[in-house]
Amino acid sequence: MKKIIRVENLKKQFGNNVVLKDINFSVNEGEIITIIGSSGSGKSTLLRCLNLLEYPDDGKVLYNDISILESKHNTDKLRAEVGMVFQNFNLFNNKNVINNCILAPMRVLKLGKEEAIKTAQANLEKVGMLDYALQDVKTLSGGQKQRVAIARALCMNPRVILFDEPTSALDPEMVGEVLTVMKQLAKEGMTMVIVTHEMSFAKEISDRVVFMDEGIILEQGSPQEIFNNPKNTRTQEFLKRFTQI
Repeated sequence: MKKIIRVENLKKQFGNNVVLKDINFSVNEGEIITIIGSSGSGKSTLLRCLNLLEYPDDGKVLYNDISILESKHNTDKLRAEVGMVFQNFNLFNNKNVINNCILAPMRVLKLGKEEAIKTAQANLEKVGMLDYALQDVKTLSGGQKQRVAIARALCMNPRVILFDEPTSALDPEMVGEVLTVMKQLAKEGMTMVIVTHEMSFAKEISDRVVFMDEGIILEQGSPQEIFNNPKNTRTQEFLKRFTQI
């Protein structure tokens, strides 16, 4: 199985706070990885280092076997291929739904407006938001905004999508509509790395679960291994809060 992302000896700190300590991690093409752990364990920082929203202090990040940390690497191209869906949506509130979706494809991929609109319509339909294409983003519910954010990421035709706690800003009744879209993407073979606190979702959707604690990867394995038979005491303690082990 082809490794699409590879992280070697990654370190990141903010001031005196060492957030990532010697992380080694890889993502196979078509794989769905969930990253779990307590708040402040480094999960989101690791995710943001994968498409250079945060720049590592040391170590390597390879995408398709090419280092993305070298100065000549095209960051715009990387972010087109390694898309991101944020906790707080990061949509443009002064634009309507379709204009949020066509902006990056026109600017980065140099698509013509007509082609960008067709692509956006297809992806909005996929997430159940085509009927809202001309609606102002600020009038949408949280769940609708997050589905638009997923459609926007899909409009770049990415090879990988990173999800940074995509449901944590949502009211409980809106979580399901976003997770349903993500499950559909999983069925279609999209490579995804998901930071989440939704344990039942992680158990259901993942090929591999990664448990982080205090800036290191303590344990990783199949959902069966991590949820039913965690080896590390810290993993066991963390999961007891969410599941009956």
